[in-house]
Amino acid sequence: MESKGWFEKNKLRIIFSLLIVVVFIVVAGCILAPSLFYDQWIWKYYWGPIVADANPDAATAIYHGVEASEGYTLVSEITYGIILIIALYAIYKLLKKLKVAIDWRFCLALMPYILFGPVSRVLEDADYFNVPAVYWFISPLIYLQIAAYALFFVVTGFCIENLSKKKKDEKHGLLYSIFLLLGVNVFVTIIWTLGSKYGVNPVELLIFYLVSCAALLPLVYSFLKHKNVTVNTILFSGGLLFLLPGLYLIGRWIIGIQWSDSSGVRFDVFILIMGLVALIAAAAYFASIKYKKIAVYKEPLNITMIVGHMIDGLTSYISIYDPLKMGLPFYVEKHPASNILMEIWPPLFPMVKFLLIIAVIYIFDVLYKEELKNHGTLVNLLKIGILILGLSPGLRDLLRVTMGV
Repeated sequence: MESKGWFEKNKLRIIFSLLIVVVFIVVAGCILAPSLFYDQWIWKYYWGPIVADANPDAATAIYHGVEASEGYTLVSEITYGIILIIALYAIYKLLKKLKVAIDWRFCLALMPYILFGPVSRVLEDADYFNVPAVYWFISPLIYLQIAAYALFFVVTGFCIENLSKKKKDEKHGLLYSIFLLLGVNVFVTIIWTLGSKYGVNPVELLIFYLVSCAALLPLVYSFLKHKNVTVNTILFSGGLLFLLPGLYLIGRWIIGIQWSDSSGVRFDVFILIMGLVALIAAAAYFASIKYKKIAVYKEPLNITMIVGHMIDGLTSYISIYDPLKMGLPFYVEKHPASNILMEIWPPLFPMVKFLLIIAVIYIFDVLYKEELKNHGTLVNLLKIGILILGLSPGLRDLLRVTMGV
């Protein structure tokens, strides 16, 4: 009992110390045995795939004779999975301390960040970004970038909301939020308008400001309607600052202003996949209405999880195997696990994804509902994490096929 109490009291110190030890071992290994630690491990499984992915002319990169291929390996997927679990726990503890409710509204506030990932990734696929900026838009670095933006706006949003409540004047909260977003806007504008130093062509300054300033509209609308400023509204508007310029560039590409090669814009594929996803989501929704035992599947976050993973599963299957003979360009699957399933039987991947999401929702909301009723915040955070794992790669692949890159 004493040892348990001591561990609880010093838990953060222990975890921080372990992280320092791990970092020290890795750094020391790279200095003392670079061939083993860096060449054969870090380069081969982590940094090499990023460099290879950034090279449009080759799918591999070589350093000191060690070849690294773009995509994921079992080693990197396991590593990133562990990091994701640790990050989710740390974020959960932070949000709990800040008393931020993790619910459907919070998920909506995060949606611009969730969409920013695949939007910026498909711009990288279209060779928009130049070296070294391009590395920042390849996974997993893109997800570190997104997490940093989201956490920044969560913390600053919390501070602004609390400050306005203490002063009992919500107008101060609105003014603080506008100044914050305008400051970030200037920062983002400087980056996106650097032209050849950042991307292949700059975003016109006037158009950029018209697009990015639109991010302020949800914040102002929420204030006028509810007379307050919340963490969620600041978080949502902050995410739009980063998302909207990317959507603008994709829109330019689709209407014909393209900066690299394309096999052709394919709206037919986009409509086909989104139509199938809509049918599956509608079937799950109406089945949950008819049968009360599975009523949980009509909850917004649960339906969104199904939509996200069906976009991923169906896009992978249709783009790689082209079952309807639509004349799609050749695509390959980067994830070993999903590739194994499709090699067994191509439609197996979307089917397994659907069944897994249905099972996850059932476990959380039906099977262990009573046991988890006091852990709703953690459950919702896990659901959002699962949503991101499906929607982010799925939407990136869908946009890539649609744009023909």
